[in-house]
Amino acid sequence: MGLWLYLLALAAGLASAPYLPPSALWTGLTLLCAALFLLRRQSSFSLLPLLVFFWALGCSLYHFEITPPADAGHIRAFVGDKPLRIEGTIFSVARRSGGGAIIDLRAERVSGEQAVTAVHGAVRLYIDQSDSLPQAGRRIGFISRLRAPRSYGTPGEFDFPRHLAYQDIFVTAFLAKDRDLAVFAPGDIRKRSIENLRSVIGERIDKVVEPSMAPLVRALVIGDKSGLSPEHKQLLAEGGISHLFAISGLHIGLVAAMLFAISRFLYLRSERLALLAPPVRLLPLLLLPALLAYLLLTGNAISTRRAFVMLLAAAALLLGSRQTPPLKLLATCAFLFLLGEPLILFQPAFQLSFAGLFGILVLVPRWLAWVPSRPRPLRYLATLALTTLAASLATAPLVLLNFHLVAPAGLATNLFAVPAVAFAAVPIGLAGAVLAPLWGQGSDWLFQGCAATIHSILGAVEQLLRVPALGGHLNYATPATVMASFLLAAILLLPGGSKRRWQLRGLAGLTAALLLCAPLRPVPALAATALSVGQGDSTLLSFAGRHHYLIDGGGSYSDHFDTGERLVAPALGWLGVRSLDAVILTHDHPDHRKGLLYVLQHFAVGEFWSAIPLDQLDPQLRQVLSDKKIPLACPPPGWSRIDARDAGPLWLFVPDQQDSNLNNRSLVLLAGCGNDAVLLTGDLEEKGVRQLLAEPLPQPVNLLKYPHHGSRKSCPELLLNELAPQQVFISLGAGNSHGFPHPEVASALKMRKIATWQTDLHGSLQFTTAGRGWRATHWNQRLFR
Repeated sequence: MGLWLYLLALAAGLASAPYLPPSALWTGLTLLCAALFLLRRQSSFSLLPLLVFFWALGCSLYHFEITPPADAGHIRAFVGDKPLRIEGTIFSVARRSGGGAIIDLRAERVSGEQAVTAVHGAVRLYIDQSDSLPQAGRRIGFISRLRAPRSYGTPGEFDFPRHLAYQDIFVTAFLAKDRDLAVFAPGDIRKRSIENLRSVIGERIDKVVEPSMAPLVRALVIGDKSGLSPEHKQLLAEGGISHLFAISGLHIGLVAAMLFAISRFLYLRSERLALLAPPVRLLPLLLLPALLAYLLLTGNAISTRRAFVMLLAAAALLLGSRQTPPLKLLATCAFLFLLGEPLILFQPAFQLSFAGLFGILVLVPRWLAWVPSRPRPLRYLATLALTTLAASLATAPLVLLNFHLVAPAGLATNLFAVPAVAFAAVPIGLAGAVLAPLWGQGSDWLFQGCAATIHSILGAVEQLLRVPALGGHLNYATPATVMASFLLAAILLLPGGSKRRWQLRGLAGLTAALLLCAPLRPVPALAATALSVGQGDSTLLSFAGRHHYLIDGGGSYSDHFDTGERLVAPALGWLGVRSLDAVILTHDHPDHRKGLLYVLQHFAVGEFWSAIPLDQLDPQLRQVLSDKKIPLACPPPGWSRIDARDAGPLWLFVPDQQDSNLNNRSLVLLAGCGNDAVLLTGDLEEKGVRQLLAEPLPQPVNLLKYPHHGSRKSCPELLLNELAPQQVFISLGAGNSHGFPHPEVASALKMRKIATWQTDLHGSLQFTTAGRGWRATHWNQRLFR
């Protein structure tokens, strides 16, 4: 039990570190607790300093790993606004969904206007449009600005900088087309043989398998999931079988079992070997090189690496005729992984891999004890069903946390999908990979057979998903809901039936009930939350935490990033928004509209407000409104009050809709609470601002969203003089090409000593009031503070 406590303390330190500032305090606390333990290790209180030691160690390791290198020779030192020529060697290549490529390279030289500097460190290069992919091991050169990865600063968003830091990447670059990429002679062929073998097999699969099925075969055979379409990803996720197409412990275990069965048969044919040692002692160790080759061929995925390490430990124990409880072996491997790669804790593959195996090891033996002896086929089905259920229950909180998904169909689909993949698709595909360099025609037949097997599996999954109770659905949960789900899972997974264990279960259940029923913080009468969505606009108005109005949804001009899916929807879930009274489109520009499509598809929406008639709306937006049967409301020109039950006063202003400049057609909203009011001005420019100010406001405004991302075309002097706000916030992207906020705007705000907030500097912003003044907070270390 001690090992598990140390593991939990280390994991807790890593998990809490993102909420804490980097400080030498954590290192000092680590050393202090180590000293206390050594001084009082015979004491009954020695466990406490040891647990604090591992917690503080987790905090220290996290901040050490997440901090970019500071030496002048690292590529990170060249981040800036000036284009540079970068040369390096590719070590990883992947397709981008929807086209393009992602290339990871080890930088070697950087050339500026005059000097050429030798450098080290990795760079992730994004190519928007790419017709062909260069192979790993190739040297390449390109000209681009180097950027430091950064988060948007939005609740619930995926931590992209941490994800790259785990891969030791602290710099990114971008090219529009692959023609801007120079490809040189290959480097050391020994360093690229495995990657090139993967490329050769992948190209063979693409050549002989139907295009719609080729990415699935690639995922299963060589672990390359980059080509999976959004439709396939959704089908696999809703069907609960995504894990089957992500190379994991299941696959390496299957390969190990097949190799062991074949090797054991040959081993026992030799009388000398049979007398030397039982096959169970020697064969696991002898098979490790083959399993290592499979690990590298399939991309060295986290879950596969975990399984390989466990197999390595098991082989060593078997060779020495030692027995170790599986749970202790699992805890040891997890502990070593976290010490060696601290950021691996935040990788979904690591979380799901260990949680799933833990659930199986804890629950399946307990449940099988209740299953009476039955014929072997029935017992096999019962074991498979219970294994699926155990893994699903143990990983459910993590799936909710990482993927916002509930997939009940997985309990049924895995009953046939697991054996079909394990005993048909994987062996056929791997046989094709082995034959590819030796017998091309034979490998082609096998790859096509693998594709046919997968097609049959997906067809059966689609049929099951048509059953209403089994359809998967998204659930953007609040932190309290996620914490409650972890506590409920702990109740189930906690071993033992002693009185103390039942007391712990009762405490966990009570805490979960409080998290689900009681709010974690006071609910303000009115909250205006400006979401940081880059160079776009998205604001949420919430009245008493019950009525919510989303104004715009941001939107990227690139099709590779869905602002609604990646930023707005997770933020709404984090804020506890389950439904929206209305979604408002101020004007039809992509940086305001595109993010709304995903929200309208996946959230309950009462109405859609826009000054644009239905037949003039963007076709995609019009289609979503039709599919979801969301009514469109077009408010009249000028000011109009929206009467909503239990909501505070809300007014809409519609400017002249015949203006040729779409920005000047922006809807304006005013929300009030007592003596306070916020004015949201869309992208109004001079003509629109003058029209707005020509009519009296329904009430004085002391919080203003400055129009058009801080543009000087919005008449800053006139606007600020007329409204005289106490606080102003601006929604804009970091390092935007427009130079917003314009110096004239910044100067006007500074001269009037108006408190100014910017999403590019402060992340998402939240302003709350009970009618007696606005309280401003911003997203800082994963909380509004």
